[in-house]
Amino acid sequence: MRTITIALLMLLAAAAALAAAIPEPTLPDNGGPPFVYFAHSYYADHPNMGGLDDRVSLHVQNFGKLLEEVNGNCANIVLFIDGMPIKGLKPESCDKTLGHVRFLLHRTDDSDDVWHKLLGSPKHYSKPVSISVGADTQFSVRAEVNNFYLEAVPRFWFRLFMVLAVVFAVFIVTLCRRTSIIRSGSKSVPPKQRPFSLSLFQMVFWFFLVIVAYVFVWLINDELDTITESVLALIGIGAATAIGATMIDKSKTDKQPAAADYPSRGFIKDVLSDADDISLHRFQMFVWTLVLGVIFVASVYKNLSMPEFSTTLLGLMGISSGTYLGFKVPEKTATDAPSGTADPEPPSPPPAA
Repeated sequence: MRTITIALLMLLAAAAALAAAIPEPTLPDNGGPPFVYFAHSYYADHPNMGGLDDRVSLHVQNFGKLLEEVNGNCANIVLFIDGMPIKGLKPESCDKTLGHVRFLLHRTDDSDDVWHKLLGSPKHYSKPVSISVGADTQFSVRAEVNNFYLEAVPRFWFRLFMVLAVVFAVFIVTLCRRTSIIRSGSKSVPPKQRPFSLSLFQMVFWFFLVIVAYVFVWLINDELDTITESVLALIGIGAATAIGATMIDKSKTDKQPAAADYPSRGFIKDVLSDADDISLHRFQMFVWTLVLGVIFVASVYKNLSMPEFSTTLLGLMGISSGTYLGFKVPEKTATDAPSGTADPEPPSPPPAA
């Protein structure tokens, strides 16, 4: 009994401290239209800021008039943020006497686009927003809540994400430089000396971008089903290109075992050049990979969703990869035309008769 009493006293003390930490102004009803004059979250240190999975309470003058518009059903009250209705989000509770309505901010199927607009293109950890309520999804009541901040990025988790993303990037680059993860060539050659493969680089490139983007969107938007069909198609194109290039290289090595035993000439030269010089089909595939990568990153940052590339753009990427494989078949190998070696001496003329 003593334990229960102590626990209840602690809860009451915590509630009293929280109430004291959040000053709540009150406006008496005056018979006029509903009016939102105050909003707060339940954080003692920053009651004017809230984000996904946080509770927000709105104080409404003439709250009875708002209830009359929704036929006395509190569940029909709609939350508005920056003038956009959060469809499908029902209030947790209403207090007609005090004129309070409380919401738990979370994603719904109907509000998906609105949350993308509210949280997309984050420039700071939070952004100022207007907040109000309404009797339907078309019109919100008058409000003067201009000091509420919507948390766009959780500060601690975003910093942790950035640290892990940098560590992951360094780890990937280190693997690519010191191992044969994106290198072709014979196993008889040390990994660091093998040439870099354009197709394997493309696979690792998309793998890194998709992993980082997936975690970034989940961190901000609390959404897990974000990988689109276009992203799957890009990964599939990269995988098919890598498989095709590997089979072509293997067939050349089987016919001429020493064909792939030439050292790396540096990443850029390896991925853009065959045994002779820079090749147009390699350059085209490399540039298109980088262009789509930039579009991918910009779309994820702006819309908090992975992009849906058009069929035409995916077809262009497929044609670029197919052209790369087509030209790779007749490409000269290192033993056909060693890079940087002098031309062979002309044969000696036959002895004079």
